[in-house]
Amino acid sequence: MLAPPAPPPLGVAPARASYPLRPVPSRRCLPAPRAVFAAAASHAHDAVFLRRAAEVADRSAGLTSPHPNFGCVIARPQLETENLDAWVAGEGFLYAQGTPCAELLAAYHAGEHARGATAYLNLEPGDCYGDSTAVSSLVQAGITRVVVGLRHPLKHLRGKAIQSLRSEGIQVDVVGEDLQSKLFKEALTSCLIVNAPLLYRAAFRVPFSVLKYAMTADGKIAASSGHASWVSGRASRGRVFELRGRSDAVIVGGNTVRRDDPRLTARHVKGHVPVRIVMSQTCNLPEEANLWNVHEAYTIVATQRGARRDFQKKLAMKGVEVVEFDMLNPRDVMSYCYDRGYLSVLWECGGTLSAAAISARVIHKFVS
Repeated sequence: MLAPPAPPPLGVAPARASYPLRPVPSRRCLPAPRAVFAAAASHAHDAVFLRRAAEVADRSAGLTSPHPNFGCVIARPQLETENLDAWVAGEGFLYAQGTPCAELLAAYHAGEHARGATAYLNLEPGDCYGDSTAVSSLVQAGITRVVVGLRHPLKHLRGKAIQSLRSEGIQVDVVGEDLQSKLFKEALTSCLIVNAPLLYRAAFRVPFSVLKYAMTADGKIAASSGHASWVSGRASRGRVFELRGRSDAVIVGGNTVRRDDPRLTARHVKGHVPVRIVMSQTCNLPEEANLWNVHEAYTIVATQRGARRDFQKKLAMKGVEVVEFDMLNPRDVMSYCYDRGYLSVLWECGGTLSAAAISARVIHKFVS
């Protein structure tokens, strides 16, 4: 091994090295602090607007079934203000099946301000019938960047809209893939919650089921005598109406119909009215009941095959649909609801049917 020469005197330039030099390990250049802060601020803004898109999408909960809840927010920076609300140029959501898509509505409200702006989508657009309105609306509006919270949960639609946008030269950033920051945790959670019924249905092929019950201070949900009385306050009952308005169907048992004679409508909540389903093995139900009034909402009676055929005919004459099962049970009823395209089902039954539903493992969320 050659020894390095002695260092030259001060003021004399060193000669070119004539011995092998050790390679200097390369160092990764760290971005300037200003760039780091700018990226963090950009991610923070993205997270705020993505969470807002999820909140906008939530306005259509219960109305879009079997489609997802879509929300779109179009925003562009305003240098003269730090108020992020002022950055929003337009927003929209899918109001109901067959109405204009969220992206089209947001682009319409944004107008010329959409050109060069960023669109925030809680969920990747998708349509089973090949409708490309969502993508074409963003392209024609002049959107240059799209931030997507979640890819579409259905396999035949997943990634299609994202690829279409990218092929048009639009930058698409998907949270968890292109955008990986802890700042997006809350926004991503909002995107998951707003479409929880669809995500659960796509993954497990059953509707998302919520069990609602009212419990007294001593842990009772009903009197042993069967006597019906209010155990919840006005605020709690208002919450029930809201839950019904977000559900595709409400399920009760025969005991609830006989004892309470409920209406099961979403009164006090404008918009969606769920289908009412009564589960009764023997079809031992009253001749007259509020649920037989189908002018308020559609009613289905699920019963055992052959039970009280004469009474079934009377219900049919009132406009009530009767569905027979070989063996009536909560799991088969959920499969039936899945086949009808329901995303979310609310159980408002008593202790007997609640216990059967829990044992069948068809309940995914409890609300008291």
